[in-house]
Amino acid sequence: MPAAPASRRSRLWIVFFVALAVMVLFAMLVPIVYNLSIQLRPEQVAEAQQRWLDNTPANYDLEYLVRTMNGDQEEESTYLVQVRGGQVVLAVCNRDLVYVDPSLALIAGLSALALSSENPRQFGVPALFDEIEARLHEDESAGRRNFATAQFDPKDGHPFHYVRRVAGTKERVEWNVKLTLRAVGVLPRAE
Repeated sequence: MPAAPASRRSRLWIVFFVALAVMVLFAMLVPIVYNLSIQLRPEQVAEAQQRWLDNTPANYDLEYLVRTMNGDQEEESTYLVQVRGGQVVLAVCNRDLVYVDPSLALIAGLSALALSSENPRQFGVPALFDEIEARLHEDESAGRRNFATAQFDPKDGHPFHYVRRVAGTKERVEWNVKLTLRAVGVLPRAE
């Protein structure tokens, strides 16, 4: 069998390297396109916030874990927030009571009343939306393109997962949020 001409063999190598370059370019572009497609946009936050305003439950418990990395240090904080009648009545951070509604504090005693000086607006779902919006605004005004993504509940709009990573640093914040609806004043049926 005669050997392929030298010019044909050299063209095969060119085709091979062009195909290899195309595959490398494709492998580099796919993650970039994917990350840009999941980037959080202000209109997504506004849409979720509107769903929340339209479907805000009166009574719910909010549990969330905030994992913060700054350099090589990682910190975790767990929160429990109870909302009754649309108002924050209790907030706990890492098992420490940080806010109790003044009407409940009177029942619990004077030591609990001292905790009521915290602003209840810094807890609950509206506070989560405020934090997300503040970080988006901070990134926009600084002209940075930090990575931020969030997932919102399709029914009521509350955020259930949020991640923000500051470009060029090891600073990263992640929230995992669980909202549980509560019926208040309803006694379970005896069976």
